[in-house]
Amino acid sequence: MKFRVSDRAVWIAAVIVLTLASPAAAGAVAISWTDYAVDEDGFHLERRPAAGGAFQQIAVQGPNLVSYLDSSVRAGGVYCYRVRAFNLAGPSAFTAESCGTATATSPPVTITLNADTFRQSDTMVATVHVREDFVTPVDVYVVVQAGSASFSLQLDGGLIPGLVPIARNVVLPSIDAPFAFPLTGAPPGVYAWVAGVTAPGTMALVAPLESRPFTITP
Repeated sequence: MKFRVSDRAVWIAAVIVLTLASPAAAGAVAISWTDYAVDEDGFHLERRPAAGGAFQQIAVQGPNLVSYLDSSVRAGGVYCYRVRAFNLAGPSAFTAESCGTATATSPPVTITLNADTFRQSDTMVATVHVREDFVTPVDVYVVVQAGSASFSLQLDGGLIPGLVPIARNVVLPSIDAPFAFPLTGAPPGVYAWVAGVTAPGTMALVAPLESRPFTITP
């Protein structure tokens, strides 16, 4: 039996401007749509410059996936997108196009500290801030770098050696989460908190890294 995908299988719900990857000239736009299809094998996503030109396919998404981060655009550029569902019987009609601008914004995960310099008798408070408009699933890393060593923050407030995500394959919530760290026994020196988000299951960054240095003195 053949199945057809309805011409109203999908429509673009929103185009949201997202963060830029390094270098500064690079940009990213997140696209999301609503899935009305019940028998799709996936979705074709196409893009064109808003100034004109033909649509080009930039991605094929699997069934029931309703968002995509386009990180192959330039900051300041205006781009238009359209989506269609498909299965073995063929494709649906494309959605109406929706356009958005890739602009520079802050990283989706940032860190503030209650001071820049600490004594070994102090308690450092590192507050993790997460923006509310980052809608693509990602892995999230929050790491303190100590020389050549890295220690990853976990949800229980613990630090464990290595690069271990604090969250895997999540759509980031909007939060301000403080973590307190008594510094007794920490060697004096210069350290840094680093936060970043990657494509799920990879170390491929999808937004700029956040770095926040601090110093520990005797």
